[in-house]
Amino acid sequence: MCRMLAVWSREPFPIRRWLLDAQPGLLGLSLSGQRGPHRDGLGYAFREPAGRWRLFRFGPGALTQGGIPGPTEAQALLLLAHARKASPEYQTLRGALHAHPFFHDGIFLCHNGTVRDAHRLGEGLGTDSRRVLLWLAQRWRPRTPERLRECLAELLRTVQDYSALNLLLSDGEDLYALCAYTRDPDYFTLWVHEGPEYVVVASEPADAAR
Repeated sequence: MCRMLAVWSREPFPIRRWLLDAQPGLLGLSLSGQRGPHRDGLGYAFREPAGRWRLFRFGPGALTQGGIPGPTEAQALLLLAHARKASPEYQTLRGALHAHPFFHDGIFLCHNGTVRDAHRLGEGLGTDSRRVLLWLAQRWRPRTPERLRECLAELLRTVQDYSALNLLLSDGEDLYALCAYTRDPDYFTLWVHEGPEYVVVASEPADAAR
């Protein structure tokens, strides 16, 4: 149970706009979003205008009314951000190691929801979200939108017991989103806002997202 957002833009933008300033940005989603606060972990990854990716993950308590840690004044072309509220099954896994976005084999992933039969995705340590990423990284080849669509359809056939598989994904260049849930449709949402040069996807409306 988490809140998350992602931004893809043709032009560089200050990441603080969507982490701190937007109504709500990640800070607002975490502290006052539905079923908040979401304080069991915080993370964000962004691609700088020069092409370099940077990833920051923090443990419980990183989000406060005063702001978000890390280089929030940086400029980016693509941003994924996540505020975690640990599912009951994973209450003991609450450090920065378990904060999103996860990264593996060129893929960044944020997840909202709980997959209770994650064992269907293979053996492994960590949370259900990490297993989803490892499963996708093995199958998403070539890294095309068409192949990703096939993989996500297979994922939804493979797992049977989940509250939601809401995903924000990037292969380093493009942004992808999946909204799939089995209950609580008013909570497990993804909203989209398209501006003239950018697209925002968020768990709750961010700056007039619809």
